[in-house]
Amino acid sequence: MTIEQILAALGLIGIGSVIPAIVSYFIASRKKKSDSKQELKEKRYKAILLLCYAFVNYEREHTTLIINRPNITSKEELLNELTAEWVNMSLYASDMVISKMKKLLEKQGEEEYNSLIIEMRKDLYSVKTKLTADTFKLEMTELINKHNS
Repeated sequence: MTIEQILAALGLIGIGSVIPAIVSYFIASRKKKSDSKQELKEKRYKAILLLCYAFVNYEREHTTLIINRPNITSKEELLNELTAEWVNMSLYASDMVISKMKKLLEKQGEEEYNSLIIEMRKDLYSVKTKLTADTFKLEMTELINKHNS
């Protein structure tokens, strides 16, 4: 074996170990970015769901809302906050979550809120679900009456 062949063999061995390292770096980089995006979505979705809950149930929840978010003192301010959150969603949310949030802002009902819950759940965890908007509907008067009996 000549010196040129030995150098060529060493070069191939070096390249052979560099390629997996480069591939591993890109995979780790992509995973870190994906994990970061998932963490952001979870935090934002949780906050948005709580704000939406307070909005849909404003009469019952406005005192708690003011304690936790003293800068929001009316249903109109809460609607403005939710509208801003909807605009921010364009950076990270799925198309369906954005659409469901828009429907909630337009119709402002419990059914739209419950549909948003399901869509966020699908977006966060890729869950295939048979749940419907009615799944999250509670008949509060029945619960209160049962509790007081």
